Amino acid sequence: MEINTARIIDYWLGIPLCFLFSLIRRLEMIIFGGSLHKMPPAKVMFIGFSEMGSIILGYSAIKRIKDRYPGVKLYFWTFKGNSDVVDILEIIPPANIFTVRNENLCLMFADIVRNLRRIRKENIDVAIDFELFSRFSSILGYLSAAKIKVGFNRYKMEGLYRGDLHTHKVIYNSYLHISKNFIALAESAMLYSADPPLLRQSADGVECIVPKITVQEKEIDAIWTKLRQENPLINKNSKIIVIRFDFDDKVSVRAWPRSYYLSLIKKILAKDNVYVVLISVKPTDIPKTLDYQRCINLTGKTTVRDLVCLFNIANVLMGHDGGTLHIASLSNIYIIALFGPESPLLYAPLTEKTEIFYKRFYCSPCLSAYNNRNTTCNDNRCMQAITVDEVYTEMLKIIS
Repeated sequence: MEINTARIIDYWLGIPLCFLFSLIRRLEMIIFGGSLHKMPPAKVMFIGFSEMGSIILGYSAIKRIKDRYPGVKLYFWTFKGNSDVVDILEIIPPANIFTVRNENLCLMFADIVRNLRRIRKENIDVAIDFELFSRFSSILGYLSAAKIKVGFNRYKMEGLYRGDLHTHKVIYNSYLHISKNFIALAESAMLYSADPPLLRQSADGVECIVPKITVQEKEIDAIWTKLRQENPLINKNSKIIVIRFDFDDKVSVRAWPRSYYLSLIKKILAKDNVYVVLISVKPTDIPKTLDYQRCINLTGKTTVRDLVCLFNIANVLMGHDGGTLHIASLSNIYIIALFGPESPLLYAPLTEKTEIFYKRFYCSPCLSAYNNRNTTCNDNRCMQAITVDEVYTEMLKIIS
């Protein structure tokens, strides 16, 4: 589903539904009282639909719940395309991942109804909504019938109306990394009292981590086989630079200009024994100007697991802000990350092996939770200001 279509549905259908269900919830509180479910919870469900990167950055929050309540059963509700990302974190059992197909509205509605039937039978104690200000997720959290429903709330700040569907309303802090915001949700869920505003605790010293995924030797052999099928000359002594060659971004303004990528790749391929591997979600033809012997096209040919294996044998990943950077953080590869419309303060990969390029324009970041990641910008000069030469120089430092 196109992101603008999702925004329209979330606005025109989400607002009246949030208002309606908020009235119903208040009526329920008047009739049945507003007492909260007591801890410890037996079953906790996390809701995260929009981006695979945010799912990875939510790992620390999920782990906190698991560490605090060792016997708890964990669940995750997401789009089908993100299920592999949840699975690879190895913290949610595959049988406990609920998926929704989002190719069209009919499939989406059918899957939501099917999921809700199972979720309500599971008798979930806590639903933690990782979405920033999506009305869609807050409505589904309410319909899950969880006793405790945790989510971000705008309070007195600007932001999107989500109604009064959460029992624990957490302030979204745009000055903290998103992983710490997710931890605030998890910590708030573990409180006996939900007195607003949440979370009134210090974030100093809070550690945000992602797991390093262990890959088997046979998986490494398989990714080498895949590379050799594309180019038989590549070997284990080759330097491998992976580039996210993806221009079909959900938020296209985040992308580095295509011409910059092409110029960078040409400069890289001028070096001996250096191979460039192009990756993206959808298949992309390599331009004829890049038809070099050492340019390997894996666009649209890799699973999430394949990418983790590839990152374990490659030297560098380079790309603009997006989920691929966070998948790379699950390995030990060096990451060159380009930011502009979004802030690395919020979305930098959680690994020390990261070099970030960010030009700090007056208008940047222009994408935020408060504007539904929408912008009037059609000319991302903040990304164009990151030059090919400075990225190339950093790349040479890493591979040498």
